[in-house]
Amino acid sequence: MDRTLLLNSTYEPITVIPWRKAMTLVVLDKVEALAHYDRNINTARRSLRLPAVVRLNRRVPWRRPRIRFNRRAVFARDNHTCQYCGARGTSRELTFDHVVPRSRGGQTNWTNIVTCCVPCNQIKGDRTPEEADMALRVKPFTPYWLPENNSERVAATSELWEPYLW
Repeated sequence: MDRTLLLNSTYEPITVIPWRKAMTLVVLDKVEALAHYDRNINTARRSLRLPAVVRLNRRVPWRRPRIRFNRRAVFARDNHTCQYCGARGTSRELTFDHVVPRSRGGQTNWTNIVTCCVPCNQIKGDRTPEEADMALRVKPFTPYWLPENNSERVAATSELWEPYLW
């Protein structure tokens, strides 16, 4: 209960800040409190409700953090599912597949790598999906968020945050 969700003026979640920082922003009239905890903070002159969610009065430019390309992130993006046959598996049962093979100039990046089961990877081999007559279920893309990376952060949030996160 000592954290406050900070939203941009457009109601986009930006970050989580300590409650003391949130109280400072409220007193300086830089934010609007949208939801409060059931707790008061007493000062020498007044009593203020502890904000759970605050929204900036002015929009600030903000970029989403880039998701690093790695094995775990690719599996999370593809929901641990083979992008050719749809089989689900664990990280030990799955592998990467270059949509355009490296031998043909394919890069190792978000838009050319998919999660694949070992049997499908062996069938596809050093060919493109069209040549192997294997259709991709979802075209590979660069994610801007990953559910596995956010799960522990979301699990520890307040019920008051839910309308602003979903």
